[in-house]
Amino acid sequence: MAQAKVINPNRDLAAAIKAIKKVEPDLIKQMQKDMRRAAAPTIKTIKDYAKWLDPDLTPFNNSGDSNILKGELIKGRGGATRWRKEAILRGIRVKFGGGTRKSRMGRKQYAIMSIYQANPAGAIYDNAGSGPSDSAFVQNLDNQDKPHKAGERQGRKGASRYMWPGAESAIPMLREQAHIILNNVIQDFNRRKAL
Repeated sequence: MAQAKVINPNRDLAAAIKAIKKVEPDLIKQMQKDMRRAAAPTIKTIKDYAKWLDPDLTPFNNSGDSNILKGELIKGRGGATRWRKEAILRGIRVKFGGGTRKSRMGRKQYAIMSIYQANPAGAIYDNAGSGPSDSAFVQNLDNQDKPHKAGERQGRKGASRYMWPGAESAIPMLREQAHIILNNVIQDFNRRKAL
């Protein structure tokens, strides 16, 4: 059995989680279950925001060339980018872990939990036009978009259409809950190792 040390999460969160997972995987499973439960209201808010943006979740409700239900958003992807509203709503998920990135203050940050769009068509719809584009698809989306109703993007249109605006107000609460859950896991781990 691997020798476990008492974990100090302030030094390296990714290493702390890795060490706990190696010795006490049940603690990490419980942490992920608790974080999924904490993220559930935010995921519901994102889905509600997407429905507010387009109540039937069918952009371009017409029979012209821009009818999104006709085919794939990107041809030749084997149906992966076909528009299916149920799959788009199911595609809003939570994932755990991830790479580290440098924060504004120069320290590294570890993404312990992320909410993302796993469905390719949903991700394209959410982010289309985030870069420079003159495509008819992006122009049609811009013409149909509603201005965002709250947050830092209030009154503006465009990408991100529903993921960020739907989650923005819940981020402080999610950070606080993730911090509490993580501290509880680390305390449980340290308590077990002290016995």
